[in-house]
Amino acid sequence: MGARSRRFKRALHVTRVARESGLRRVLGEIGVVGAQPATAEGAREFRLGLERLGTTYIKLGQLLSSRPDLLPDVYIEELGKLVDEIPPEPFETIEPVVRADLGPDVFVQIDRDPLATASIAQIHSAILKDGREVVVKVRRPGIVDQVALDLEVLRSTAGMAEGRSETARLLQVQALADDLEAHLRGELDFVEEANNAHVIGEVMSAYDDLYVPSVVRPYVTERVLVLERVHGEKVAPGHGLSPERSSQLARSFFRAYVHQVTVAGIYHADPHRGNVLLSRDGRLALLDFGLLGRLDDDTRRQLALLLMAVAQNRADDVADLILSLSLTTVDSDAAAFVHELRRKLPRYHWRPLSGIRAGEALADLQRIAVRHGIRLPTSFALVGKTLSQADSIARTLDPELDPIQLLEEDAVEVMLAEAERRLEPSQLFSYAFTQLEPMARMPRKLAQLVDRLETGTLKIGVAPTDLHGLEGVMRSVANRLGAALIVVGLLISSALMARVHDLRWVALVGFVLSALLGLYMVWKIIRTPGEL
Repeated sequence: MGARSRRFKRALHVTRVARESGLRRVLGEIGVVGAQPATAEGAREFRLGLERLGTTYIKLGQLLSSRPDLLPDVYIEELGKLVDEIPPEPFETIEPVVRADLGPDVFVQIDRDPLATASIAQIHSAILKDGREVVVKVRRPGIVDQVALDLEVLRSTAGMAEGRSETARLLQVQALADDLEAHLRGELDFVEEANNAHVIGEVMSAYDDLYVPSVVRPYVTERVLVLERVHGEKVAPGHGLSPERSSQLARSFFRAYVHQVTVAGIYHADPHRGNVLLSRDGRLALLDFGLLGRLDDDTRRQLALLLMAVAQNRADDVADLILSLSLTTVDSDAAAFVHELRRKLPRYHWRPLSGIRAGEALADLQRIAVRHGIRLPTSFALVGKTLSQADSIARTLDPELDPIQLLEEDAVEVMLAEAERRLEPSQLFSYAFTQLEPMARMPRKLAQLVDRLETGTLKIGVAPTDLHGLEGVMRSVANRLGAALIVVGLLISSALMARVHDLRWVALVGFVLSALLGLYMVWKIIRTPGEL
């Protein structure tokens, strides 16, 4: 079967599942088509439909769960269930992959039943020949080809949507598809995940309460990854720790994730409950580094300033920083955005973590921005989801912890780290050079400008914007004039043909058509706002 036919067959299957899952109802509940109230039943059908479609769409659902600007809360909550509800692959299909990549004699024992399953891989416990307890992460067979096919379908759909819908452009559907592809490509390659684990281990080395399992080399391939096994339990309310210890763990955990985002610029982007274990020695172990968030230096610095401005209740600074990170158009209403921020930001201060939903502040910022036509970068959504998951685990350990206060307490440390980074000789000279270079070219550019003014060769281009409204009016006028001419033509031709005895039936048809078209035009004019 050719690539085009496979893509067409897959698109038909996706369409059928979408129809059976009530796609039109879902689109209405999330505000794309109409405006229906979001329901738990609609959200559940949407999740089940994504699960039926497999890995790529499960990952899409997990990515959408970080976008409260796109989906209502009930959908965000339901999509969070995609994490742990994946049926396991039979061991008979997993074992040949392990043997082919690592050899037949690496393990003394490997359990047939998986410890955990996910949409891309599953994990089995094992014992090496030297007696070390390890876990073996194995990629599901055939998943690479399936993901590639799904991504082609999604890319074409996203491109078509942005080409036809202003809403799709505002929500950056194409960027969402690109992010999904980048995440999936990274998660499919376990060599990259092993490197990610090493990087996060280095970043977390300063936190004694946190632990990153080591990669067991040389047992690392693109399809199989062997890691040190950590014995522990998921973080739950009945954790059995003393109040002092649980409070210390909560503070260290949340601060570590803030440090990853604001100082390191690289962070463990999937700290849900299945990926954080409370180990037997009372530490928190971080697992699964397939999804790593990376920020360029300017975005990292802006996000650090943004989090501090939120913590210090400075609405104007929050608005300025968000606008500097975002894409705006002539339709963006920055003034209304600032006004709404001033009204909503104070509600997150002087309240314990138990009094707010996880990630509510950043989620509200995303919703407010989209409501006022401001396009936030997609990296903002992933950072928001990561901090939301981090403070959810912190809430379980210590419900009285206030993350806003922690952000404010860490402000000095973040700024000192930033100042130290900027004052490094290489950073300082690089920054100075990039600032001085444009200034050095300025006299020559001014001379060229003056010369063109003197010779009359200066050209100024004006690009018109926001002509959609005018274009719509012109189209409406042209359509009505055309319809009026057709009505007049039908009436005149019908009147002439009425004089011919054999063609009177044609005249009657013409009169009827002109009457119907005329009535339709009158109806449209009456419905049009304004005076006749």
